[in-house]
Order: sequence, then structure tokens, then C-alpha cells
Amino acid sequence: MKILYISYWSLGDPLNASAIFPYFPLLVNENNATITFYTFENSRDKLEELPFNLPGVEHRPLHLRRLGFSALSKLELLVRGRRELIREARSGTYDMIFAKGSMAGSFAHDVHMATGVPYVVESFEPHSEYMAECGVWPRFGFRYRVFSMYERRQVEHAHRIITVTHNHRDDLIASGVAADRVSVIPSITDVERFKFDPKDRAHTRAQLGIGPDEKVGIYVGKFGGLYYDREAFELFKRSMDHFKGMHIIILSPMDHAWITERALQVGIDPGRLHVTSAQHNDVPAFLSASDIAFSPIKPAPVKLYQCPVKNGEYWANGLPILMTDLVADDHRLLRKGIGGSVFGAGLAGLDDALRTMEGILADPEHRVAIAGLARKYKTLDLARTVYATLF
Repeated sequence: MKILYISYWSLGDPLNASAIFPYFPLLVNENNATITFYTFENSRDKLEELPFNLPGVEHRPLHLRRLGFSALSKLELLVRGRRELIREARSGTYDMIFAKGSMAGSFAHDVHMATGVPYVVESFEPHSEYMAECGVWPRFGFRYRVFSMYERRQVEHAHRIITVTHNHRDDLIASGVAADRVSVIPSITDVERFKFDPKDRAHTRAQLGIGPDEKVGIYVGKFGGLYYDREAFELFKRSMDHFKGMHIIILSPMDHAWITERALQVGIDPGRLHVTSAQHNDVPAFLSASDIAFSPIKPAPVKLYQCPVKNGEYWANGLPILMTDLVADDHRLLRKGIGGSVFGAGLAGLDDALRTMEGILADPEHRVAIAGLARKYKTLDLARTVYATLF
């Protein structure tokens, strides 16, 4: 089995580390595949050593060329990338194309139409709808119209659509898509890598100046776009008011000065705020140092189709999640106080959610129980089952 694998993200993007690299051993070692792995790089810089060492996977970056205007440079990369992928598919006798997400799926569709090689879109989500609902892409704009068209074509032509939630699969089937063409693999987590470690907890807290008995909330990710901005910081502040003396850790690639300023605007004590960034391998130590985790996603009907990678990592570490309601399949459990709790749009019902979180933390075995949710709902075994039906 020879696979042409397309990622729309740069090689160093944390999404590759969490959403693609864990699948490679499954494809190579258990399905006898060889993989040519393409990424779209946002710079011309020479890439560092590969973050994985797996015989059978060859990485080929598509680098950005500086053409004076960033939009023109990006467009040139997309056109050149499409041409390169088609050329490779024609010359490489590939059996299948894998695309991670609907953005990469647009390239897979074009390659399929040009070469006839069947393609699979994994982690398929209506990305154009996400961006429109969040106000990032206007519905009359070029990007929304183009990518929503490509998403419809993928649903029609892909050999298999693999969604990240049962909510999305059910709706696709209800719209007329054959059930045997739609599978579900949620955003999976390496539960061993992200498991709770008491030594990491003590060491990280000591580094940050946090006492052993103080409560800590953590958020991993960005602000704006698909996620709350101002409301996220209000969420942190109200959580700190509820859990007196709580510290907040924010791991984000965004500008730290901007994040700190946003936090100060809502009255967060700077002495209890810890803004930093971390490589993906270092995130588990910060999670182990924490007690609750935040997943403040902007509410919208299509968010039922989303499956945040961070949720699986939080659960694997035994952290209860405080999340916006009606997001992913996870909300069904969180609504019942299993693995965390939910609040509504505009932080509605947050006080009740915080009381639920307080009750969860009172159970001395809660971390063990929550880590069990990750083993049940977020492990690679779920992908293994689906892959067995592809080859």
C-alpha cells in the first residue's frame, strides 16, 4: 500500500504532532504502507530534523516563496502545491491519498480528479462553516465560497469520509450519504504520553512558584477565531473568584504581552497568571501541574461537529474540562458532570458549572476516572478499527 499523505499545516505545527504523527506507525507497521508526506510551509527556512523517525515515511515540504505580497505568496504556494501533488500522484503509482482535514481534502480532490487515485479525508469537518459562524470568513467572500464548494465535492467523491464526531456522521447520513462511506475517528490522544505524573506536578509547580495545595486552571491554545477571546479571560477570572487563590496557566503560541494585557483588563491578578509556550512533548508536565482545564469554544450549531484535540489531552491527564455547551460529542458527558461541566453562550450557567467542577475535584479518585474516559473515547484503537475497513 503506497499512500500520498497531505497536511495543510507546516511541519512544526502542533496539530501535526497531535493529529497526524500518531497515525503513521499504525499505517506503516500494521497496514504495510509506505507514505510520502507533504506539508505546506509558511516560510522558506530550512526545516530542522524531522520530529519523528519512522522508516516508510518520506517528508516533502512545499515552501513559501516571497513574492512581495503575503496573499500573492500564499496563492502561488497553493497553485504550485496542487501542481506538484498531481505530478507526484501520476508518477508514483499510489494506491490511495490521505488528506488530514477538509482544507487538505481540497487538494486530494483535485489530485483524484486529475489522476483517478482514490482519496480519504480524515478529520473531515465543515471548516468553511466554522469560519463563517465565527465571523472570520464572510459568507459572500471568496474563501468561504471556494472551500464550501470543495467540502461538498469531498462528500460526493471521496472513497471514505472520516468525521471526528458521531453528530456529524449522523447528519451526513441523514442528508443522503451512504452509511458505509462515513466513519468516525475522534481526535485521538496518546494516553500514555499525557498521563498524570506527580513528579511533573511538583517540579512544574516549583518552577512557576505555585504551592502544592493551590488550585490551578490551564488553557492550551489560541484566542479568537474558533475560540472565545474576551469571554475566555472572563471565564478564567470567574473561575479564580470561585476557587480562591487559583492560578491560571496559559500555553499559547500567541503574543504573550497581548495575552497578559487581556488578562489584566478583566482583573486577573498578574501574580497568579503564568503565560508561556511549550513544545507538544512538554505539555503533559503543565497539565499534571493543573487541576481543571478550559475549552472555551465559540458556540455555533456546527460546533457539534468539532472535536478539540486538547480535550483528549486534558482527559488523558485526568483533568475535568470546563467547556462551552453543544460542542463535539464530549458535551453529552460533560452535561452530566462526567469528565467536567459545560456553560452556555456568553458564559451562561457558569456558576452552576463551577459548582459541578468543585464536586468533581472533591472526589479523590477523579483523575483516575477521567483518564478512563480518554482510554475509552480518545485512543488509537478507534483509528485501528476504521483503518481495517479501508485496506
